[in-house]
Formats: sequence, C-alpha cells, structure tokens
Amino acid sequence: MIVDTHSHLFPPEWESSGFLPHDMFEVDAVLQRQAEAGIDLTIVSDPHIWYGERDLGDIGCTREYNDFAAGLAADHAGRVGALATVTPWRGEDHVAEAERAVRELGLPGIAVATSDRGEYLDEAPESFWELAEDLGVPVFLHPGGTVVGQDKMGTYRLGELCGRPLDMTLTLSRLILTGVLERHAGVRLLCAHAGGGICMIADRLDFGHELRDYKPLGPWGEVRLERPPSEYVRRLYLDTVTFGVAPLRLALETVGVEHVVFATDGPPVPIAASRHVDVVRELGLDDEGTAAILGGNARGLFDLNETGE
Repeated sequence: MIVDTHSHLFPPEWESSGFLPHDMFEVDAVLQRQAEAGIDLTIVSDPHIWYGERDLGDIGCTREYNDFAAGLAADHAGRVGALATVTPWRGEDHVAEAERAVRELGLPGIAVATSDRGEYLDEAPESFWELAEDLGVPVFLHPGGTVVGQDKMGTYRLGELCGRPLDMTLTLSRLILTGVLERHAGVRLLCAHAGGGICMIADRLDFGHELRDYKPLGPWGEVRLERPPSEYVRRLYLDTVTFGVAPLRLALETVGVEHVVFATDGPPVPIAASRHVDVVRELGLDDEGTAAILGGNARGLFDLNETGE
C-alpha cells in the first residue's frame, strides 16, 4: 500500500477568490496522480499559502476548511484522507477548533504552518501542544507563504526554494532549543520537505548546546535541555519531498527508516508522482524498508487500517 502524506486541496468555492493552480481545488487531480503512480491513499492538507485576499488564519476560514476536509474524506473514504488546519498563534479559538476537528469531525491529524506573521511555533500557546499530546494525533508542519527573509527572495521563486526550507529549519530548531519538544515528549511532528535543513544542522545544534556557557560565542537562552538537541531531531517524522536521493539518505541516517514517510507535494507541484516513488526505490533498501517508507510508516503514524481508513 502506497500512502502519499503531502498533498494540498482547497474547497472548490474558494477558487474565484485567489490565484492558485486549478488542481488545488479539484479532487480529480489527486485521483489522477494516484492512478499514474499506483498510490492507494493521499492525505491532503491546507498548505497555509494563499495568493489573494483570504486570510487562512481567520477562525471562520479555518472552520470552513475543516468541514470541507471532513466531507472530502467521507466522500472518498479509502482513497483520500484529510488533516485539520489551525493557526494556533491566533488564540484559544484555534485550539478549540483543533479539538473539534479531531474529536467531532474525526480528522486524523493537524496541519499547522511553521510560522505566522513573524512568530514561530515555540511562541504558539502551550495549550496547543498540551492538546496535541492529549489527542495523540500527529501534527504536520508546513511552511507558509511568508517566511523569514522574504524581502530578499523576490526573484527566482527563492521564497519557495530557499525560504520555506529555512523557515522549517528555524521553527524546528526553536521548538527543540526552547524545550517545547522536551516538555511535550508525546507530540509527534511530521515535517514537510524532510524537515528543511534540520538533518544537516543536527550535529551543529549539539555543538552549540555543548558550548552554551562559553560566552565569547554569544548569549544562550534560559532553557537547559536534559539531552543533546540531536536526540529531539531523531524523534521527528520526515517526508520524502527532497527531489533527490542524497538529501533523503541524510534523512534516513538521521531519524531512521521507521520515521520517514512517502510524499509528493502534489497538487500543487506538477511533477509526476511516479518520480517521487522512483526516488524512494533508488535508495536501494530491502523490500521491508521500501514498503515501510511508501506506506507502512504512514499507516502507523495516522492509525490507518489496511483500507486506508
């Protein structure tokens, strides 16, 4: 069974109010990708990116999306799943909405942006992380449309190519170093784009932590972790959207085969889903490892049965 954990759809009635690819409003685009690549189940989510006047962080918009997500999953049970969306920085209404979406609507996970209006996930309400731990569902992290350094990324789509991986790396580093993941050890984070650059800097975080009291290198924060930062990196789940074998190998070396899940990021990325399957197969793993990445790990993470429900 192949499970694609990273795809994006919006309610069809939103299309006229934004400037995004048509595929992001059409479930048939997902079903066509499944047929092309032999994918059995696709889990869609809100990318926290919108080109238009709509504010995806508005609580009314959030509730509307979650109702859409639940209906989509019900209409295409076993083929399409969907995650809840919230913007926890915006207040306790969003925390309550996350609980409604999981407990009442039955959505199997929560998608949040890596940052919102200059704030990172370590600045989200503690109540959100307490709820995520209590619900026991994974939290999918995805970079939003506005990231750190955006003013320097106006050409060559650098916001997408560099900015989003950097935003992911920064929010994960902050979650680790400020102790959020230590305080909430039961939270399971699934990180888009293989966690940005977090695998590459895991040992560098350890270096900083080891020398945290060496003042000539600059100030350190108040939190003193019980373990090296890289141990918290190894708890992360990472998707396979790396567009190449080398960074995916690094992800495997960092978190292990059991914490890597297959993904395509399409829609909207117009690259054949089969190319993403090929990257996984090019790793040269045994059949068990390949099957775990392509579907087994996602089934365990999202508590799916053999039919994808």
